[in-house]
Amino acid sequence: MHTRKRHIEKILLKRSKIFPVLGVLGPRQVGKSTFLMHQWRELKSAIYMTFDKQEVAIRARRSSEQFLLDESHHQTKHLIIDEVQKVPHTFDSIKALVDENRRMGAFTLSGSVEFSAKSGVRESLAGRMGVTRLYPMTMRELNKQALNTPWVSFDFNNQAPLKSKSIETWLNRGGMPIFCNLSDFDERAGVVESWLEAICYRDIKQLEDGDYDSEIAYQLINIFATTPQISLSKIASELGTTIYSIKKHISALESLFLLYEIPSFENPRAQPMYRLFDAGVLNVLLGGQQNIFTRHASLLILLINEIYAQYEYAGKRKPNLYYYRTRGGAEIDLVLKTRMNLIGITCTTNVDISPYTQRGMKNFVKKHKDAVGYFIAPVQKQFQIEKNIFVIPWESIG
Repeated sequence: MHTRKRHIEKILLKRSKIFPVLGVLGPRQVGKSTFLMHQWRELKSAIYMTFDKQEVAIRARRSSEQFLLDESHHQTKHLIIDEVQKVPHTFDSIKALVDENRRMGAFTLSGSVEFSAKSGVRESLAGRMGVTRLYPMTMRELNKQALNTPWVSFDFNNQAPLKSKSIETWLNRGGMPIFCNLSDFDERAGVVESWLEAICYRDIKQLEDGDYDSEIAYQLINIFATTPQISLSKIASELGTTIYSIKKHISALESLFLLYEIPSFENPRAQPMYRLFDAGVLNVLLGGQQNIFTRHASLLILLINEIYAQYEYAGKRKPNLYYYRTRGGAEIDLVLKTRMNLIGITCTTNVDISPYTQRGMKNFVKKHKDAVGYFIAPVQKQFQIEKNIFVIPWESIG
């Protein structure tokens, strides 16, 4: 499971010819280190270092510029530095080196937190670093298949459909390599819980922009697992803190790549929805329940990951995602908006798309004349409901 080829490789190769520094970001245990140590190091004939090793981090803190020169053989070898945010002033030294010798693809840096003030990064390397996000494994990666991007092309018949069994596996276990390899729920739950504790009780403490309460962070993840949209004042009251503190902790969890914020398409002032980044984590937090709510939420997380990953690995600008709910009660799960396209999407666990289920999509397409709507359902093949509204199989989303 850990050695499956990741689709991030192609876009990194392209960006290595454009930028002197490459950034690979993603949540803890998403597979960054495995990809960099094996797939990327071999491809680039690179030297791999990690600041997870204390002795390596100490050397870098003592003299970061000399460390970089020594390990890169005076910039003749591609140097990979994993978890680089643990020695923040390394960024300043890299900036100085690439300004002196602007060799494309000289460094690859990875991190489990956004490269920003939150991680203590003082220099953004703007114009010098191409950053790429690594997402939980896509369905095609799990099945050892080539990248397919139907949510970029909107061609859902381009390649052979995915296997229903592999989709069911993702809905239960997610796409994190360390989790989805475990078929036994109790074993998987133990690993997920340890992973969450490491993030909430250690990683979040390393952020530079203020003190964080580990218990608040942990409780927020559990709250959003069951209630994606909830008043922040209510959360603050329940946890005995302030709205400001809740917003700060949510922002930290987003910086650690654990939450997706999905704003309202109709009302910018409405409370956004917060979706967990992986179905395996969601299912553990919900106790392994298999009901309509869990399956719908897991399917939506799968869809969000597939959309973001497909655009990322295709080198396309990240689309905007929203939820859609009118005052009259019409709603759909997601709105995907790019410069050229406006797409409504609703996930369903039913084969039958009833008139009531269609109500929100018809409202959306009628209101936005150039929009196209898709229902994702457990059907065998794609069909059309009416002009600009289609039903596509689960197996066609990746």
